[in-house]
Amino acid sequence: MLEANRRELGLAAPAFLAGAWVWMATAPFGPGLSPDSVQFLAAAKSLAAGLGWRRVEGGPLVEWAPLLPAWLALGIKLGVAPLLWARATGALAAAGVSWALGAWTSRASGSWLAGYGAALVAAVSFPLWFVSAHLWSDAPFLFLALLGVLALDARRWRAAAALAALACLMRYLGVTLVAAGVLWLASQRRWRRALWYAGLSLAPLALWLGRNALLTGTATGLREPPGYTAAANISAFVHSAIDPLLPWSWPGPIKLVLTVFAGAFGWLALDRRQPGPLTLFVALYSLAVIIVSSIWGSDPLDIRLALPLSIALIAGGFVAVARAPGRVARGGLMILALVWFARALMRDTESVALYRRDGVPGFADRHWSASPTLALLRAAPPGDPLYSNAPEIAWLALERPVRLTPRAHLFYDTGARVNDLDVFVATLRHDSPATLIWFREVERPSLVARETLASRVSLRSVAALADGAIDEASPK
Repeated sequence: MLEANRRELGLAAPAFLAGAWVWMATAPFGPGLSPDSVQFLAAAKSLAAGLGWRRVEGGPLVEWAPLLPAWLALGIKLGVAPLLWARATGALAAAGVSWALGAWTSRASGSWLAGYGAALVAAVSFPLWFVSAHLWSDAPFLFLALLGVLALDARRWRAAAALAALACLMRYLGVTLVAAGVLWLASQRRWRRALWYAGLSLAPLALWLGRNALLTGTATGLREPPGYTAAANISAFVHSAIDPLLPWSWPGPIKLVLTVFAGAFGWLALDRRQPGPLTLFVALYSLAVIIVSSIWGSDPLDIRLALPLSIALIAGGFVAVARAPGRVARGGLMILALVWFARALMRDTESVALYRRDGVPGFADRHWSASPTLALLRAAPPGDPLYSNAPEIAWLALERPVRLTPRAHLFYDTGARVNDLDVFVATLRHDSPATLIWFREVERPSLVARETLASRVSLRSVAALADGAIDEASPK
C-alpha cells in the first residue's frame, strides 16, 4: 500500500504539467469567457455582496448549479481578483483531472507505468486544457466526479457520497454520478449503502432545487424547445470527444474506428463481469447529455460537454496498452503513445502561444479587450435601466444588471412568436428613459432587430461606435 501511494504521488509531475498549460494559456488576458462564464461571475459578485445568487439580468440564478459561483465568491471575499481566482481554479482542475485519471488507470490496469502515461497524455490533451482554460464548471465537475469514482472503487461510500453531492452542486449532471454509484453499490448487493449514498448525495441538490422552485416556480429555469435532433446530437457528441483528442488531420471515420477499438480492447482487458463506476458514470453522463439536448433547447454539443468521454477514452487506451499480450505488443503500443504525446505537445505549444498572444477565445480576449463600446461604458457608465442584445458582454464593463432586449421568437423555433416587444414598450412607460446597448458583432436572430425597436420606441443616439451603439430609449 505504501508503495502504491508513493507511485500515485509521482503523478504530481504530469498533474503539474496540466496545470501549467492552463496557467500559461490564460496569461495575460485571463480565462476564456462565454455567456455562462459571465453568469457565474455575476452570481459570485452578488453572493459576495450578500445579495444571494443573482443572474446578469438581476433575477435569481436557477439555470446553473451554485457551487462554482460560491467558490468564486470565496475568492472575492479573500481579496483575490475574480479572474485570477478563476485562472487558478482552471489550472487546479486540470491538474486534478490528470492526477485522478492516472490513479484510476494505474489501479485498473495494475501498471504504474500505464497510469503515469495516461496522466501525462491527459495533461497535454487539447480537450482538457482548452476546457480548463475557460471559466466553466466542466473541468472542476470532472475532477470531483473522478474523485468520486476512485472513492467508490475503494469502497469508501461515505466519501463517495460527499464528492457526488459536490459534483451535483457543481453541475446538475452530477446526478449521473449519483446514479452510477447507486448502480455500482446495488450490483455489489449493498442495498442499504446504495440508499444512504443516494440520499446523502442528493440532499444538498434537493435543497437548492427547492430554493429555485420557491423563487421562480421552476427547479432549473424555463427551457425552450430543442434545436437539434437526437441523431445530430449523437454525431456532434462523438466527434467532439474524439476529433480534438487525436492531434492529426485524419478523416473523422478513421479516428472513430481507432478510438472505438482502443476503448473496446481496454474494456475487455479489464476482464470484469460487470461495469465499474467510471464506465457507469461516463455511459450515464453521455446518455443524459444527448437526451437533455434532444428535448430542451441548447447549443450544439461541443468539446466541453464531451470532456468526460474524451478523458475516459484516454484511460481505456492505456489499459489496453498495459493488458496487451506479449512484450512486443505492449512495447509497440507504448511507442505509439509516445508519438501521440510528442505530436500533441507540438500542437499544444502552438495553441498556447496563440492564446498568450490573442487570449483564450471569449469576451476577455484581445479583440473584446479593445472594444470601443466597452471602453466607453467603463469610462462613462450610463443610467439604469439597462438593456442589451448581449447583456453578458455589457455586464463585464458595468457589473450592474443588464436585461436582454426583446425577443421576436424562441431561440430555435422561429414560428413560436413571443410578446416581448409589447412588454418592452409597456415597461418603458414606467422606466423611461432606458439605456440600450447594442453590439454590432453579436448575431442573435431570435431578437427583435434594432431597426424594428426604433419603429416602436424613440431612440436618441448617445454614442455610435465602430463595434456598437448606445441609445437612450423612451416611449414615442
